[in-house]
Amino acid sequence: MDVRRRIREARGLTPAEQQLGQSVLALGDRLRDLTIKELARAASVSVPTVHRFCRKLGLAGYKELKVELARASAAEAGTTPVDINFPFSPVEEAGSVATHIRALYEATLRDTRELLDEAELERAADLLAEARRIGIYTQSHNLFPAQMLCERLLSVGREVTCHERDERQVRQVLASGGDDVAVMISYSGLNPHLRRLVPMLAERRVPVIFVGTPAAHRRNPGLDAYLAVSDREDLQDRITQFASHVGVQYVLDSLFGCMFSRNYEKNLAFLRASLPYTRLPAPEG
Repeated sequence: MDVRRRIREARGLTPAEQQLGQSVLALGDRLRDLTIKELARAASVSVPTVHRFCRKLGLAGYKELKVELARASAAEAGTTPVDINFPFSPVEEAGSVATHIRALYEATLRDTRELLDEAELERAADLLAEARRIGIYTQSHNLFPAQMLCERLLSVGREVTCHERDERQVRQVLASGGDDVAVMISYSGLNPHLRRLVPMLAERRVPVIFVGTPAAHRRNPGLDAYLAVSDREDLQDRITQFASHVGVQYVLDSLFGCMFSRNYEKNLAFLRASLPYTRLPAPEG
């Protein structure tokens, strides 16, 4: 259901929350440029009222409210004419398929950027920059962007692992301590193996950076940093993981970029020092 309709039809709102809902609808697209404090001031309510209002709408918070409003506006304007789960039809021509995939990427990146909290991204980058060792934990198709993050961290001299097998991941956790950090990637937050690792990491006081949808974050509370990806992809009724793949890749690239910038000259120096050992051979002739 369109979030604006949910606001209009919401039941059980307090007078202050009703006033806030009216302000949200009146602000329309202007809301995307407001901080939560600016919205509260514009609606003459408190910041906690904004948080409660979002929860009553079934949203994780103000960031997700802004994303849902942006989606509604985009759908109304016809700017995202693509089905995230089935972006092309049978016997569609190559040019049309490529155009729809591009629209899917654009919609996913737009959603993910709206959801990605800058303070959380800064916190996650700080954790990576300060860690002695980094363990990346995921499964299935998320292993591909995870392994790319692993390669990039290795390229700047960081000690990092990204094991594929469950047993190796468990042993890596058992060998970890409070000066390590874990990056956990789970779109839905439902993976039983990864959820089994969470209390093991907590016992060893290992900070956890969690990458997944807002719903996945709610399913795994109490972690150290949450990086959100677009949640428009169905968990099963889809052709493949087009959207979740590009969303996770974007978040991990942003995380690496933020961490790199913390020690830019040092990281760049390591990259340059490794070139004599890693560069491709010169072309012959």
